Amino acid sequence: MAKLLLCLEGNVIKEFRLNRDRFTIGRRANNDLQIDNLAVSGEHAAITTVGRDVFVEDLDSTNGTILNGSPVKRQLLQDGDEVTIGKYVIKFWKEAQDAPGSATEGTDFEKTMMLRAPPGGGAAAPPKPVQQPAAPQAAAAPQAPAEPVKLGVVKVLTGANAGRELPLTKNLTTLGKAGVQVAVITRRPQGYFITHVEGATTPRVNGTEIGNAARQLNEEDLIELLGVQMAFFTH
Repeated sequence: MAKLLLCLEGNVIKEFRLNRDRFTIGRRANNDLQIDNLAVSGEHAAITTVGRDVFVEDLDSTNGTILNGSPVKRQLLQDGDEVTIGKYVIKFWKEAQDAPGSATEGTDFEKTMMLRAPPGGGAAAPPKPVQQPAAPQAAAAPQAPAEPVKLGVVKVLTGANAGRELPLTKNLTTLGKAGVQVAVITRRPQGYFITHVEGATTPRVNGTEIGNAARQLNEEDLIELLGVQMAFFTH
């Protein structure tokens, strides 16, 4: 499903799902997205959905509608396009149908790794651990794919990696920069959780620092780490 991210001065302040064929933007209260600013006309622009295509249309506004730096009357929107109305920027986000596993792997900002338990020590220890975990793992193996019903994905909204998506396919995903600020997102039977690992300040979720406790992530939560804003969603 397509979404609109309302941004002001580089910060995402609100998110809207395009769950209707026509979505209006303007200063009047009857609009789906009301922007109370004198530079915005009463009925400034509309976002219309035709099949799988989404268009932005200027409604003869006084100051015009800007798409990626150029004024438009009606234009097809692509994922990542930015519509400027007054001093506000509206980012168009079209969720990918398929999760490309290699789209973000290997970047400087995002890195993933698998959490592995350390092996047991001693000469007599290996036979027991090999047999004891075998029963729990046999029971847990068929449950693991069923527990996370939907795949978690983190999409970068700001910064150099804006627009990239990181599918949370591993048990543990690290985000951040070592020595500055690091957080981990873990996949559990109950869902996805974010935990602070390193840094003077903890990550923010929906504008609030998470502290040192694990925080469960919900659909469309906004994460801020190292000044970069990201969105969590599932599909």
